[in-house]
Amino acid sequence: MTSCCISSVRAAAVLLAGLLAFAAPAQAQPRPTPANVTSVTLPGVGPVNILTYNAAFVSGDPATRRVVLETPNGRRWSVRVPALYADVLSMPVGQNLVIRVLPGEVTALGKAHQGKPGEVLAEEVLDAGLPGWPQDFGVRKVTITTIFVGIDRAAGTVTFEAPDGTVRTMASTNPKVLGDLQQVSPGDLAQITYFEGLTVNAVQ
Repeated sequence: MTSCCISSVRAAAVLLAGLLAFAAPAQAQPRPTPANVTSVTLPGVGPVNILTYNAAFVSGDPATRRVVLETPNGRRWSVRVPALYADVLSMPVGQNLVIRVLPGEVTALGKAHQGKPGEVLAEEVLDAGLPGWPQDFGVRKVTITTIFVGIDRAAGTVTFEAPDGTVRTMASTNPKVLGDLQQVSPGDLAQITYFEGLTVNAVQ
């Protein structure tokens, strides 16, 4: 093969490689969970109902990614938003939002000796998510003080009011949590740690 032919083949190979690189698909974006989906199966937990409600944006702190929200009945609370929804921090005051919460698993619980219901003791945003969770739900680990509304020891579930005012029933497969569940009763002031998924979307 002549040097001219070799050069032509090499040029064609370089051109083809460039075209393939240009045509390579971009990194996949989180696929939204459709609004008509009301239940998701989480690993180790099973089917979980998605909680959906409306709220309005009150204020935001970009440094901490913390926003203050208000429900239609006037209840306000603050929440650290996942990086997926950091754009909410720049929304105008009064912007209507649809909040979707995916209750996950209880990781710790016990009686509380001080504090008041609804008090958030710790919040951690897991920007990398958790295996098997829907990618469009930002995952948070939350520790709160609350009052147990109901307990089902056989099912390993506890029902309580979250800081946003919603009542949630959440399960655990952790042997220690299941053991601690035997030591508490409905009406007890308690401290509970759990995982939850969160989406925040603007609506007109």
